Amino acid sequence: MTTLRITVDGRVLEAQKGETILQTARRYGFYIPTLCDYAHLTPHGSCRLCIVEVEGSPKTPTACTTPVEEGMVVRTHSPRLQALRSEILRLLLSEHPVSCLICPEQDHCDECMITLRKSGVTTGCRSCSKDGLCELQELVVRIGLDGQSPYPVFYRGHTVEKGDPFFDRDYNLCILCGRCLRVCEALHFATTLTYVERGNRTIVGTAFGRSHLEAGCSFCGACVEVCPTGALVEKYSKWDGIPDGETKAICPLCSLNCELRLLTKKGQVIISLPTDLLGDGPLCLAGRFGIPELVNHPQRLKVPTLRVGNGWQQLTWEEAAQILAEKLFNCPSENFGLLISDSSSNEDLYIAQKFARVVMRTHQVSTVAAQRYGNGFPQVIELLKQSVSLQALATARSLLCVGLDLRYLQAVVEYKLVQARRHGAKLITLHSKPHSLSPFADVAWLAEPGRQAMFLSELTRLVRGKSSSGKVFSKEQRLALESAAKLLSASPLVILVGHEALEAVKNKALLQAVQTLAEALHAMVIPLPAQGNLSGSLMMGAFPHLLPGGFGLDDEAQRQRVMGRWSTPLPAISTDPLFWQKGGRLRVLMTIGENPPTDLPDSVFVVSQHLYPPTNGRADLLLPLAAFSESSASWLDYAGVMHIGHAAVPPLGEALPAWQMLCLIARSMGARGFDFANSEEIRAEITRVVSGFWEGTTVDRFNLTAGSDHKLRQPLPASELEYLSYPLSHWVQGWQWLQTQR
Repeated sequence: MTTLRITVDGRVLEAQKGETILQTARRYGFYIPTLCDYAHLTPHGSCRLCIVEVEGSPKTPTACTTPVEEGMVVRTHSPRLQALRSEILRLLLSEHPVSCLICPEQDHCDECMITLRKSGVTTGCRSCSKDGLCELQELVVRIGLDGQSPYPVFYRGHTVEKGDPFFDRDYNLCILCGRCLRVCEALHFATTLTYVERGNRTIVGTAFGRSHLEAGCSFCGACVEVCPTGALVEKYSKWDGIPDGETKAICPLCSLNCELRLLTKKGQVIISLPTDLLGDGPLCLAGRFGIPELVNHPQRLKVPTLRVGNGWQQLTWEEAAQILAEKLFNCPSENFGLLISDSSSNEDLYIAQKFARVVMRTHQVSTVAAQRYGNGFPQVIELLKQSVSLQALATARSLLCVGLDLRYLQAVVEYKLVQARRHGAKLITLHSKPHSLSPFADVAWLAEPGRQAMFLSELTRLVRGKSSSGKVFSKEQRLALESAAKLLSASPLVILVGHEALEAVKNKALLQAVQTLAEALHAMVIPLPAQGNLSGSLMMGAFPHLLPGGFGLDDEAQRQRVMGRWSTPLPAISTDPLFWQKGGRLRVLMTIGENPPTDLPDSVFVVSQHLYPPTNGRADLLLPLAAFSESSASWLDYAGVMHIGHAAVPPLGEALPAWQMLCLIARSMGARGFDFANSEEIRAEITRVVSGFWEGTTVDRFNLTAGSDHKLRQPLPASELEYLSYPLSHWVQGWQWLQTQR
């Protein structure tokens, strides 16, 4: 890249060819005011506040749209520029509630009139939910604007729009910076927003006056994040004010494990934001708007409680541990089972399977994945073994999406697909119903459930140059197959498999067809499970047929390695991966992040550690679980890459992470090897038995054992997302509203 030298306010700077004056100045810490500019968005130049003087030019160009040139001399804060900016800002404020911004008594207002907050309509800074967070407010202070404006104030009188599920819109506060329009266009195939009307009647809206839902909005929240004023405000945190903390965390709501920033106030999570909206990508609806409601829900369990007759008795953790230890001492190994969510952290999963094998001397530890994926579970595992990162989309020339709908979930995948398409990649989709990608695909197939595998098998024959299989396809379908075969011949090819395909009723045949096609075309594969840590549950050995590292129980070398680390022999007899369905064998069942099965005999003592009480009430001992935002932990994503998150707030009440609860019980029973003080110590032990763990690289998944076929299970409805055995609509009111509208 060519390096240029420019001078800004008397200081010589090195700039890169293609940069704008604003980009170069910011890299060196120079402040140039702007309202329409946003990192990585195409320069717009609409607010005109970043004007600068360039030696040799009589004009005052905008710094955000002017590229640097060799030898350029720039002034950013001359008296002329300050006067012009003040005038431009006054013009902007002539269509914005301005009295509080320039009032000399505003500091006293802060102290004496805080009860003005939460008014129905925003009319001034003191009654605006963005007070203290507004970029326009900050700019007035920086430029030093005071005194009465010479321009008449035109209050537009728009009704505050509160009909959408996750944020409110008050276009009386809109300054028409265009950020929301541009970020929507940058992130998605379908642009929801546009300018409506003209002149001083211009507002941001949707085409033909449709609702945002009708216009195709995916509610990723990017427009809310980039809005510089209070025009777009999140409902949940609208009146929380300025956060007092920020923590890097990992979203456990699906297998992407997106990094996010949790903003906190007074010990509560109030907002979740992506780490880099236009770099790493946006959060989906669930990660952006669902998390605060999820972790702050009033039904959260706070203390251990024991069922006594028809009521509940509160316990201390020591009392709960003693009761459970007594139950487990008297429970034979074959009569104990532990069921843990595959959205739990690596630390919880590792300690859970270690507890079952070391303390209870059994392999009866599992997640519900074997039941969820049915006899297609081995195929799911095989795809996860070879999964590559989404970074592969950056160089792909052809893309095949199978069972992938990205309207509300996994928004970062759509962003990567949009980027790939803009670089010339061809997009082919296969789904059982119309979905978010079908209008934008080069070839879009609709195949009823059960026939999708047939389409892929026929496509494989075509790319291998073989004659037709004789299966019945319509003329239109045959043309689509031939067109897709030509497009998919472009290499590199990436096949993305959505959770609707992974959990399809006939997923075994479908996933085998995906695998065969990938081998025929030397394609890279990216499976995207809905569960937050399915890869981690496999690699931690939280299944009856697996040891830590993903090795099978019959792998003698790994058995010796694990026994050496744990200083104890392993049980010799394997078990049914669906052991909890055979309730007659169980005396004690522990569930962590899962609802206990409904058909258990009354004789089974059920221990449930969860965020919430079981939906069916089937529990004898309830233990509060710390949310992911309340503990430091790690997850393995769809590609086997580890992500470490940190606690943003203290646990609610007396809640504990699952690993800490299990270690407490193990020590109460006199077991050794459970004296971990924190999650870092657990990760250090995992590192000794799982190759590549905690090294910042992809965990070695190639020894992962697929296991045997299991009974097929009807999957959840594709439109619903589940976390810790509850649908997202259980916690998030906006998501519940969306389900009723679809």
